[in-house]
Amino acid sequence: MKTLSNFLTLTAILMGAIVASAQTPPPGSPILLGTTGACNNARQGGTCTQQSTLVQIDPETGALVRIIGPVGFTVNGLAWDTTSETLYATTAVGDTAFHGLITIDPNTGAGTPVNASVVNFGLSPDPRFVGSPIHSITIDSRGNMVGWYDEFPPPVGVTDTFVTIDKNTGIATEFENTGLDTNQNGLAFAKHDLLWNIDAPKTQIDGSVIQTVYQLDASNGQPVDAREVSPPTPAALGDFDPVGNKYYGLNFLPFDPLHQTSLVVINLKKGTVTTLGQTVDNLHVIAFVKHHLI
Repeated sequence: MKTLSNFLTLTAILMGAIVASAQTPPPGSPILLGTTGACNNARQGGTCTQQSTLVQIDPETGALVRIIGPVGFTVNGLAWDTTSETLYATTAVGDTAFHGLITIDPNTGAGTPVNASVVNFGLSPDPRFVGSPIHSITIDSRGNMVGWYDEFPPPVGVTDTFVTIDKNTGIATEFENTGLDTNQNGLAFAKHDLLWNIDAPKTQIDGSVIQTVYQLDASNGQPVDAREVSPPTPAALGDFDPVGNKYYGLNFLPFDPLHQTSLVVINLKKGTVTTLGQTVDNLHVIAFVKHHLI
């Protein structure tokens, strides 16, 4: 009993230290929210083994600020809509509660389907899965929502798919064969509604490793520009800081039993990648929201 008591005490101290290390953002500054809990199914497209929890993260360090609450779904995409002040999320293909577009209460974490009758974003199921694996959503300054999904395993000659999503109905429109073959990527609008897709590092034929970010046409997902960033570091499922215009993403190893995750910042202007440090274990997606709401 004494050992258990000591363990609980130490855990409380550590949690207190994490929270204390996180600085309260200045008034008006955007805050960083995220959800823990990747699908972590036994097979791709299979039933998810966990649901997500909404948390607040310190964007300076990656430290946990606070646990907000359970979402009730398995989240694989997160985006803030400035026009309606609403936090949206997509749920994983294997989510047993609902697969489609939901909203999340930033004060409680509770998720609610936008339209419970529209499953799989109104799309025909992919025969390789139980539905369409849309993830990595983002919303521009006018309230337009877009998303992305990787083709895995990709059929011969088929590249990734871009989608637009109606926020009111939850119905998606697909734009197939973008010409890009990304993985563990992040899709996000920067300032001036420039749309970027942050790909994972890729090993080249000569053995070198490079990481490419693609600027996309926001109407169809086709690449219009590309640039390299360094050092190559995964930065998945993230968002641009609306003040500093830097991209914040997550570096994690899919299906890692330890669920360790790092917070990564990409400065597109300088072409640099910086790892801020280890963040909440099992953190899977992040998005910036307006400060005054929570």
